[in-house]
Amino acid sequence: MTKNAKIGIIGYGIIGKRVADAVAAQSDMKLIGVADIISDVRLQIAQKRNYPIYCSVPDFEPRMREAGFEVVGYLDDLLEEVDLVVDCTPSGVPAKNLPVYNKAKVKCIVQGGEKHSLTGRSFSTFGNYKSHLGVNLTRLVSCNTTALTRIISTLEQAYGVLDSFVALARRAGDPSRTNRGPINAITPVLGVSHHGPDLITVMPKMNDRIHSLAIAGSWTLSHVHMLKVTLENEASREDIINLFKKTPRILIEEGKNGLFDSAQLVEYFRDLGRPRYDRPEVFIWEETLTMDSHNNVYMIYDVHMESIPIPENVDCIRAMLEMETNAMKCVETTDKALKIYKEGSYSGTLYGGEDYGDPVPIIEEGDN
Repeated sequence: MTKNAKIGIIGYGIIGKRVADAVAAQSDMKLIGVADIISDVRLQIAQKRNYPIYCSVPDFEPRMREAGFEVVGYLDDLLEEVDLVVDCTPSGVPAKNLPVYNKAKVKCIVQGGEKHSLTGRSFSTFGNYKSHLGVNLTRLVSCNTTALTRIISTLEQAYGVLDSFVALARRAGDPSRTNRGPINAITPVLGVSHHGPDLITVMPKMNDRIHSLAIAGSWTLSHVHMLKVTLENEASREDIINLFKKTPRILIEEGKNGLFDSAQLVEYFRDLGRPRYDRPEVFIWEETLTMDSHNNVYMIYDVHMESIPIPENVDCIRAMLEMETNAMKCVETTDKALKIYKEGSYSGTLYGGEDYGDPVPIIEEGDN
């Protein structure tokens, strides 16, 4: 068991900067530094936060210093100081970095943009927390799969799930990635999207019980899912609503109160003072949650792709370093530090099953 875990962040981009802030907020972790090769204003944020800056590739050090950044060392120096690194570099780069981490005997988390086959193991707090106690390497599932796992595992634990189908409307690109839009088109994923198979990597019992389709369109604020779940045991609409109201990292509110679309969600959480208007919680529009006589539950929910995997990154650190064996206690600790604590929601248990695996061929194409 590791106390006061020493953590390094590799890549200070959309996810990396958020993970760095999240780690720095934890009382049982210490952010040793961030490593990157950039030399523009993005790294000024790390410098203003007093995060030690390391150069991932020595050839880029002169540029970083010329831009006014104090480089305290190289990637190898950072690895000598840490217990674990969270690799948030662009897709494809972690595969090149893993041999370096292995040589330094440093544990590593990679993000959902990487293939499951890179690590042979994927993580979601709500899906398989226990299976990650003490492991050396894993991959977080994608932002969409993180949301899907929270919803499906919550229903599975409470009522059992016989079958499910999700249709995803995905943003074309993150707000800062202007090279991905605008586009005057809707782009379908041709065939099954990777999200259902991705869920199976953290909840193998959902094998042959999940099907997913996805499109991408010309917006940037968030993803929206339309989900159908067939329950094994009977439940009322009120039962499901009350279940979600007491589940961490899931919000359910009536849209008619002023949260009637994704733009209003952004405005609301901006007004709340959330950093970067982040919303790590899944948001369900309560009016869309309906049921039929066949025990099917239907709902529409919103996923803020930039921030939803951040709490799971912190949870994964605690699991891999065996800092907390109880998934719900870990979630409570993380949520308090990230100021997303949900009163009265941490007395139960999470599915967090011990199984992980790759029981079916994994579809790994596509975005998060």
